[in-house]
Parts: sequence; C-alpha cells; structure tokens
Amino acid sequence: MRAVSVKNKVKYVALSTARRVASVLIIVLGISLIAFFISYLCPGDPVTLQLEAMGMAPEESLINAVKEERGLNDPFFVQYGKWVKGMITGDLGKSVVTQEDIADEFIRYLPNTLKLTFVALFLATALSLAIGVLCAVYSHSVFDYIVSFVTYLFASFPSFFLALMMLLIFGSVLGWFPIIANDTAGGMVMPVLLLTFTTSSYYIRQIRAIVLEQLSSDYIAGCKARGVPYRTILFRHVLKNSMVPIITMIGISFGGMLGGTSIVESIFSWKGIGLYALKAIQNLDYTVIQTYVAWMAIIYLAVNLLVDVACAAVDPRAKILSDGEI
Repeated sequence: MRAVSVKNKVKYVALSTARRVASVLIIVLGISLIAFFISYLCPGDPVTLQLEAMGMAPEESLINAVKEERGLNDPFFVQYGKWVKGMITGDLGKSVVTQEDIADEFIRYLPNTLKLTFVALFLATALSLAIGVLCAVYSHSVFDYIVSFVTYLFASFPSFFLALMMLLIFGSVLGWFPIIANDTAGGMVMPVLLLTFTTSSYYIRQIRAIVLEQLSSDYIAGCKARGVPYRTILFRHVLKNSMVPIITMIGISFGGMLGGTSIVESIFSWKGIGLYALKAIQNLDYTVIQTYVAWMAIIYLAVNLLVDVACAAVDPRAKILSDGEI
C-alpha cells in the first residue's frame, strides 16, 4: 500500500474535521433542546416563582402580563429560537430568583471552576503518567502492589467523604489551610488536591494497563530480540504508542471531572460555577440551570474535539492510503 500525495492527505484531514465539527454541532443542537425543555419540567410556574422572589403578589393578571411581555405565550420553537439567539449573542437573561444577569454571573464564576479543573487535571496527568508507567515497568513488585492498594483505597471512598476528612485534618486540626476556600493559592490547595488524588486513582490504573499491553505486544518482543536498549523501547515505542489511548481517556474523563467540581465546590465553599448551579437547582432557578447544562456540554464537546485533533497529531499508525481509508 502506497501513501497518497500531500494534497490528498490535506483534503482527507479537512473532510474528517468538517464531519467531526458537523457531528458536534448536531449534538449541541440536541443538548440545547434538552436544556431549554428543563423550564417545562421544573415544578411551579416560572413567572410566579419570580414574582414571589421579588416580594410581589402573584396575581393572575400580573402573571399573564409578564408572560406576554417576555414572550412566554409564544409557541415552543419560537421561544427556543429566541433562547438560542441569546446564547449565541451572550444575552443569557436574568436569574429568576436573584434577578442578576446570568452572563455576568458566569463570567464571575466559570473561570474559578476552569482554573480548579485544569490545575487538577494537569497535576493528575503528570502524577499518573509517572506512577502508572513505573507500575507497568515494575509490575507485580512491592511498589506496584502498594500503589494498587492506595489507588483502590481512594477510589472506594466517595469524594465528599474525602473532602470532609481533609477539612477536618488539614483545616480544623492542623490549621494548614483555610476551611472556607478563597481565591488565594492557599484556598485552592485542598480542592485541587482532592480532585488530583481522586482522578489519579483512576488514571494510574488505566495507564498501567495501557503500558502493560504495549510491553507485552509482539513488536516489543522483536525489539528486544534485536538488542534494542530498553530505554529506547520504552520512550520511543511504548510511550509513543500509548499516547492515543491515554489522551482519549483524559478527554473522556474531563466531563466527569468538570461535573464533579460541584460537590467539591459545595464542600469547600469554592465560588465556582458548580456551586452556583447547585444553588440554582435548590431554588428551582430554571434559567440558570438551562444555561449551565448547555454551556457545560459545549465545553465538554469542545475539549473532546481538541482531544480528537491531538490523537490524530500523535498517532504514528494513522496513515492515509491511496484508497482514502485509514
């Protein structure tokens, strides 16, 4: 099989990217419909809830006037179209409960959550790569057994329990870090460590399995038979061929990690978008819930699209053949 010209490769990559972007847009459309439909699933009338939050008597004439003014009597897809337009233009409306502009609230809280998530993701990835590879290289050693025990121990406890233990030990008893998290580096330590350790307990086991699979493959046996140095085998072949499943694993787990920050932010009082969304759910603030669901899904899909691009960039086996197949 012969490789095609650079022109055909570029054409194939462009078509593949276009198909992937199109599929992401279709998924975003479906998620936006689900997010918008949340307002119809929330108990109670949203206008009534808003009037009560403002301290006004929810009289029927006033309710009807507000609905007419805001277009809530329009057909479903007309309302949906206006909502999507607002999502695109940044006009996210106002909170039913607090009357605060949702876009301003997102700008205030979302960076805190992303900062928490990406710092923990970076630390978990670096830690897990080092330990996971060592566990695979020295499999069935004392080190491997100790790491396996610790990772399963962390995985067996729910994150809220570990968070409470950290608050008790490091915040209350030892006083090393503030119990109520703030925007300082010290306030970030416990939330970041919790996310890092809980994520690493999963990553380490998966990376160990991925690297072990590569080490037991036939081409590695061939390299050893030809006398290739073990360091070369490990770094040039094993780790290089392990990158695609590792990157894919990180991309898939990112959504769970992003969603998991809600519990962490709630326990540590970290002022992020997860805590903001939890309060909205408690108050039946459907406008905030709609926006949160839609934007978290968009961020997750965007990250996974970047993961696909990264996998295509590092995969040494992805070759475009003359018949247009991979």
